[in-house]
Amino acid sequence: MTVASPGAVVLARIARSTFPLTGPAGAEFMLWGDDPLTAIIGLCNAAAPLSSELGASNGVGWKLHTGQVVRNGVVIASGLPIPLKGEALGVRVLPGTPAQAQFYRDGQQVASVDVSAGGPYYFAVSIAATKARGLRCVVNAGQWQGLSPAALTGWAQAADPIPTIRVASEDYMSSASDSPANTAFAGIIATEGLSTISAVSFWMWGNESRAGSAQVRVQDAAGVLDAAALSAIRDVPVTVRQVEQGQSMAGAVPVARYVLDRIEVEDDSYKRLTFKDAHSDLDEPLSRAVFLPTHGESIAWQPQPVVIGLVRSVPATAVNSDGSLQWICDSRLQSVMSVRDRAVELVAGTGYSLVAGGQQLSLQSPPLGPLTADVSTIGADRPATLQQALSDVFGRIGKAAWQSADALAIDQATGYAGVGYFADGNSTPREALAAILGSYCADWWQDGDGVLRLARLIDPESVADASLAFELDLVELAAPLVVMPDLAPGLTRRMGYRPNAIVLADGDMATGLDQVPPSIRKELSASHRGQVYATGDLPACYQHAEAAPAVESCFDSRVDAQAEIDRVVKLYAVPRNFYAGRMTARPDLQLRPGQVGRIRYPRYGLAAGRKVIVTAVTSNPITGEQTLKFWGA
Repeated sequence: MTVASPGAVVLARIARSTFPLTGPAGAEFMLWGDDPLTAIIGLCNAAAPLSSELGASNGVGWKLHTGQVVRNGVVIASGLPIPLKGEALGVRVLPGTPAQAQFYRDGQQVASVDVSAGGPYYFAVSIAATKARGLRCVVNAGQWQGLSPAALTGWAQAADPIPTIRVASEDYMSSASDSPANTAFAGIIATEGLSTISAVSFWMWGNESRAGSAQVRVQDAAGVLDAAALSAIRDVPVTVRQVEQGQSMAGAVPVARYVLDRIEVEDDSYKRLTFKDAHSDLDEPLSRAVFLPTHGESIAWQPQPVVIGLVRSVPATAVNSDGSLQWICDSRLQSVMSVRDRAVELVAGTGYSLVAGGQQLSLQSPPLGPLTADVSTIGADRPATLQQALSDVFGRIGKAAWQSADALAIDQATGYAGVGYFADGNSTPREALAAILGSYCADWWQDGDGVLRLARLIDPESVADASLAFELDLVELAAPLVVMPDLAPGLTRRMGYRPNAIVLADGDMATGLDQVPPSIRKELSASHRGQVYATGDLPACYQHAEAAPAVESCFDSRVDAQAEIDRVVKLYAVPRNFYAGRMTARPDLQLRPGQVGRIRYPRYGLAAGRKVIVTAVTSNPITGEQTLKFWGA
């Protein structure tokens, strides 16, 4: 919501939210303009007259220009700080008897008072101005990142409850000990069932997307789903579980998680349920903050850049008229290692300082050209470990359904210092995962509970026999084994490290060699400041790797990049193959990507057994059919 005066106005008018809430709920306000900061922010109920000052009747308000809190026309608190234009000012309502109103300034609570007026409440603002748009206000009701609990709580209506739909491949009744107890599942799923897919892919194979979908056909002559099909039910979670008839749901095996996309009516007897990826939030914007009009009209409402870990040559954005105040990213920085103006390094303390919650640089004088900085969200010259980087990515979209222990295991196995990731405002978490995990030759997949898990490509032969996850004789296959050579089209001997967030052209840098030495100029004008090369023999089928361009990584350390590309090239010291087979007689088999085991088959040199890593599992729990894909020598 934005508020601006159409002309000269006094405080005796209220602008409020479109719907009321009892709480907890909150919002942040930011005001700017040519006029003095004469405004009130707070809460009111439906009985508050819109032609009065906020807080005069049926509400409570913080008078920003006097430092007072007014409730129903009476001053109940005074001495609050007088805020400045451009600061984030918040209000949050907490339910209770009476309800509580909390006020915030730049993330710090400055007052907490009772709200005597009955709820539900609207967030509201009153402003005074001497001219049109003399004082303007923008409200963050949780749609982007804020500074205080007010914005973190947000102001959102709860979705209407949707009745649970329970269907099965045959009629089933939950037991008395289940929750819910003694509940019927309609046995209307058609015999073709549904197929679930868990798969991983790595950079030398092409890094295919893991977005998944599925369809289930139901025989519904009785009209069990008629009401649901004719309603607007969609975007609701779907849980798929497998349980033996006569057993309780407590013993059910998780199969998959989806989100319902739609229900289509085929005819009077059949309907089709279409499910989409349960992790569609990976395609939301990665940036959780925007530039506000107070930062400049030309950049207003644009998403702020993202920095995760240690990133070099991050471009800064001017947020005042002369450029002496430069914005870096949407999150707090823990360290600024260097700042360059036209590639000339500035002196910390005298040339620049980090201000405004660790997101802005204040310069002693306006820059002459592009301003870049080497920064870290972790600490001085420290990249983010894989666990730290993924925690940042998933934290931005509020995702808890991922296995942090998998990332920690990779950190411990590699010992790598970590990564840095930069993105403009148009990036998504899915893109961030591809770049960060790709550096480790790792990928994500979804388990039956819908949790994102991680798997890393390793040499199956490096796993001891005692640690193998399975022993599988492929004579049980329902069809002959399919063997496909791994051509590794993306394989290369080179890996770039220490990426530059922005690449500077010659015209972006000062011309004096004493100001910008040739070595620095070369580093700043490349996508990565360094590149490593892996030696070692490769079979003839992988000779294309000799001339292939470097794979980009997010590593900041040369040692990390060298160790990783050496490891990958060593994996391909022998020709590799994919093995695929279809099974129908092993419903007990619960393989998952990243597991290492041994397979046997009478042909292709597999008679004595060979260690392989699982790369894909396609399973239909109703028909019992599984398609398995392995990778190995």
